Amino acid sequence: MKRDVVVLLTRAPYGRVHIPEGLRAARGVAAGFDMHDVTVLFTQDGVYGARDAVDREALNMSGHVDDLEEQDGQMVADRESMADRGVDEGEIADDVAVWSDDRVTACIRDADRILDF
Repeated sequence: MKRDVVVLLTRAPYGRVHIPEGLRAARGVAAGFDMHDVTVLFTQDGVYGARDAVDREALNMSGHVDDLEEQDGQMVADRESMADRGVDEGEIADDVAVWSDDRVTACIRDADRILDF
């Protein structure tokens, strides 16, 4: 049975494995037997990982992002977390949407499963 799965990326990208491992999990869930609908949500300090300036190759993100996109997964940055950390919308990578707090809350509330990284 196909489910809506949200992968929360809540930690800063450098010096940790949470963002690339969260993306790896997201791509696996999206490509799995049931091919679930996956939303990767960059929130809290994770919004730093959604910036265009992040070296995706160095963080081993590129292949995971490509596979996620191929499976129609989406990546989203939390506007409120961005504002709290002084991250401007213009700094966010082109393949990451920016959602309002209400939309982020609804996405999490309506998800069938949530994975936290």
